[in-house]
Amino acid sequence: MKKSKNNNLNGKILYLTLLFKIIIMQTNSQETKSIEDIIKMIDSGKLVLPEFQRDFKWPIDKSETLFDSIFQDLFIGSLIISKPKFDLACKGFDTRERGSKKHKPKSKQYTHTEFEVDDIYTLLDGQQRTTAIYRALKGMDVIYIIFKDINTLLSEEYYDYKNGKINVKYDNYIEGFDSSKPRDDVFYLRICDLYSSIDFRESKFESEYIDPIISGFNLDETKKNILIDFALTLHKDFRSDIIKKSNLLSVQLLNMGLEKFCLYFERSNSQGLNLSFTDIITAKIYIDFKLTRKISEAIKEFQYFNESLVDTVVRYVSFLSNGDVTKKSILKDLRGIHFISHWDTTIKDLDYVQSWLEVNNWLFNISNIPYKTMLLPILAFYQNLPKKEFSQASQNQIDLLKFWFYGSILDNRYGGARHGSTNVVIKRDCEIMSELAKGKFPDKEYWSNIRIEYSFDEFKKLDNNSNAKFMGISYFMWSKNRFLNIENNATVSVNNNIEIHHVFPSNYIKLTFGENSEEYDLSDSILNKIRINKISNIKISNKAPSVYLNEIKNRTPHSDLEFSLQTHFIANAEKLLDGSYDGDFVGFLHSRYCQIEPLFDEIKSASNKLCKGQNEKIWE
Repeated sequence: MKKSKNNNLNGKILYLTLLFKIIIMQTNSQETKSIEDIIKMIDSGKLVLPEFQRDFKWPIDKSETLFDSIFQDLFIGSLIISKPKFDLACKGFDTRERGSKKHKPKSKQYTHTEFEVDDIYTLLDGQQRTTAIYRALKGMDVIYIIFKDINTLLSEEYYDYKNGKINVKYDNYIEGFDSSKPRDDVFYLRICDLYSSIDFRESKFESEYIDPIISGFNLDETKKNILIDFALTLHKDFRSDIIKKSNLLSVQLLNMGLEKFCLYFERSNSQGLNLSFTDIITAKIYIDFKLTRKISEAIKEFQYFNESLVDTVVRYVSFLSNGDVTKKSILKDLRGIHFISHWDTTIKDLDYVQSWLEVNNWLFNISNIPYKTMLLPILAFYQNLPKKEFSQASQNQIDLLKFWFYGSILDNRYGGARHGSTNVVIKRDCEIMSELAKGKFPDKEYWSNIRIEYSFDEFKKLDNNSNAKFMGISYFMWSKNRFLNIENNATVSVNNNIEIHHVFPSNYIKLTFGENSEEYDLSDSILNKIRINKISNIKISNKAPSVYLNEIKNRTPHSDLEFSLQTHFIANAEKLLDGSYDGDFVGFLHSRYCQIEPLFDEIKSASNKLCKGQNEKIWE
């Protein structure tokens, strides 16, 4: 029997409700544990991972978002733990430096007697979240708590000067979380410092962790003491409240306000729950607008539309209808009439915008754009142009839109927690880009929030093919020149499967330099990867670059292999062919970074001009 949409929705909500509870597998009982409890279990060896658990893979921006949720008192998902009644190989949690392949947690065979007598549990579900929390608290991953700007903290709204006390709770005076060290004029604390100093007296915490930060501020002693008050209050709340909360494992859903409940909905998707506010919208507007049917029609009619864009479109309909993108504006205020007014035009224009980005080579394949929601400000720009034509935009307008596009990806503007809620960013950027299309240029304060940072040390350790910075700089490289295949000098076909090809094969690096070498740690570096169509009929897994590349060159003598490699920003391609780099992998990585770095410099130069108020010729 076919289930109705409402039945499907009720089923999902029931499923979600069941997941709000921790299940202790041995007795099927329910417990709540604080973050502090979990950390102590890990430190004492009472909580371990079964050998079959996958490695820790979370990028640092997910850790930022996780702590943003914790500090907002949001439920962050259930953990499922077990005390096995049988022997089982288990391992500890991953405490290695990010990107390192050294000293992988070793497995140990535990007997069922050890589990029972020593009270040891295994973590079956929730490893990524738990490891991320542990690493941040212990300092393996450094995450900064960014306070509101200093003038806001010193305002009477935030601080009661008469009674000498703070007026707001910590989740109101914290701006966000970031893994990059803040600027010198930003007030911050590190999460690991809060945790390591739990037992410190106030005076010791102040002298070791607060004074070094505020000493550089050009403030009088009264204002510095107010900042100290904020930091000491957060330290007190952290050790007496935040670290002891049971939100990690349990939640009282009925006490959640709409905003926080919906924020959990949004973030639960990244934790494996297939639930979206679109399910609620579909049921709500069903009488006036058949959203499910319209989605199916759009998929058939438009080249670029697919189900992954539905939530993005719903946000834009909310922006057009209510002038806002919040949980309330979406779940409470959206009506069927709003979809009737805006759905068809939005879908059609969004399809054109995606096509325009590909045709103009701002990226090579729209399907792998890091964040679908960042299409919306470009859509807002397009819809507010005269005659709704990109050709009507001035070169300066296109230049600024282009910087916003690449800068937003490189700064992870639509991911992580540094810029705050994604919905807030969407609204702000849609407003800014709408005005830009009408000829009003953003002020320099807006541009200063888009940060362009890069270094060889950072890029050699990046290994995720979907990393936003990797995608952003790859798009910018593509905009400069099309990548060529190394077999035939043909432009890489973006419509076919693009292979992420290791210039130095991982097995070759392992055999040549050793499993515990720095070279093998860096074998998955994005600097060792190029995007090409699949190489045919050559086995390269254990071969030096000079060996397999010369095999390709000899097989296709009329192709210009060196030129093809140069289109991937590989300098000194002749050194790859003559074997000079075979024994110098790190040297190759550095050489390639030096070839890519001028592209970052170009984007950084445009950023510097915009931050100084210059809106013309930013790319010159």
